[in-house]
Amino acid sequence: MKTRNSFITVLFASMVSLIAIACNDKAAGPAKIGVDQDVKVAIYSTTENGCEADTISPCLIEETVHISELLHYPGEEGVTMPFNFYDTSRYSEITEGNLDKRIVISVNGQVVSTPVVKMKLDNGVCSVVLDDAQVSALFPNVNIEELLN
Repeated sequence: MKTRNSFITVLFASMVSLIAIACNDKAAGPAKIGVDQDVKVAIYSTTENGCEADTISPCLIEETVHISELLHYPGEEGVTMPFNFYDTSRYSEITEGNLDKRIVISVNGQVVSTPVVKMKLDNGVCSVVLDDAQVSALFPNVNIEELLN
């Protein structure tokens, strides 16, 4: 009987801990704001020029993609703009062909990111982190303070 009570007590404590962790993970999730807007995204290859990367034309891919929401993760600088390329096979080729190389990502003609490609991506998923000025320029109807608070 004593063993059974101990087992039930441990089981109950474990369940409470799991619930607390799950609730805490939800609280630490990103703040979201819907934007429902199309933007033109392009990726260019680069050449290294000291500390800067020079864009090489023509672009590797250019698509109009739909942005449904912007995200702000607690404790992080900037706002994440997730999106999907429709031509997943071309995007896969670009990421595979540029492993450990810097690329340039532009949104509506404005350079917003120059990441180093770390892995081949087959699903078309991409995101960029925008600063406040970039969010305001690309999404003038978004209240940046609402997203950051």
